[in-house]
Amino acid sequence: MPTLSEEIVEEVRKRSASLEGLPGIRMVAISLGYTFVELSNGTMGVCSTPRSNSESCAHYPRAGTLAKKHILELTELMLSQQPLEKCVGIAAVNAVSQVIMAHDPDHYRFSGTAFLNLLPFGDQRLKVGMLGNIGPFVPFLLKHASSLTIVDNNPALFPGFQVNGYIISRNIADLVDVDVLIITGSSAAVGDFDQVIESAKSARFIGVVGPSAGWLPDPAFRRGVHVVAATRIIDISGARRAILEGGGTPHFISCGRKYTLTNQGKS
Repeated sequence: MPTLSEEIVEEVRKRSASLEGLPGIRMVAISLGYTFVELSNGTMGVCSTPRSNSESCAHYPRAGTLAKKHILELTELMLSQQPLEKCVGIAAVNAVSQVIMAHDPDHYRFSGTAFLNLLPFGDQRLKVGMLGNIGPFVPFLLKHASSLTIVDNNPALFPGFQVNGYIISRNIADLVDVDVLIITGSSAAVGDFDQVIESAKSARFIGVVGPSAGWLPDPAFRRGVHVVAATRIIDISGARRAILEGGGTPHFISCGRKYTLTNQGKS
């Protein structure tokens, strides 16, 4: 079975063929917190930059060549085994995906409800798991969930019970019995998506969220995901400036417009 990344790249290639043409690449930047691909039509795709293990000042060996490529050639980098290259590929996929979605908005179901309000709590207290730590979500989830397990490989987060009531883990298998599964869009950059979907068989709700999740949602929906929530960058110059200065989501999120797509087959 193809991986999620393989299906996303194929979906973008297939759907972009119906467009009259694709814009060129204006700029590619791999910054400390985020990577972006900016197109000549004023569209930007972003992806969280993975930590680099480079032992020198050069982090990407083919630096200076990326913006010279065709945008569809960049999208193929989503399949790369090199983390920074894969990150560029995801940002490119997100940029082209925004062009495709703008061209065919009726293909998607946009929800006016915020992502957290779509979680199926009601009067129930459910077990929640997150792949990737989304700090602003934690207070809400602790209030509504019976338990919260966060799987994250960030060395600044130490595995075990935290004083404020949730668990940090390095092991995706710890999500096996959660009722609600939240996956950060940046998980696609490290390749954990397919594994966690396979592991969390008891999840009755699966949501993908974050600026890195700007890709076409159809392949994720076919895997049983209920909701994909991302951000369309509106203020390109503002986002570019914040990212190039080493900023992350808190610094450029005001430059975008959040949107939530729901799986029509899960209604």
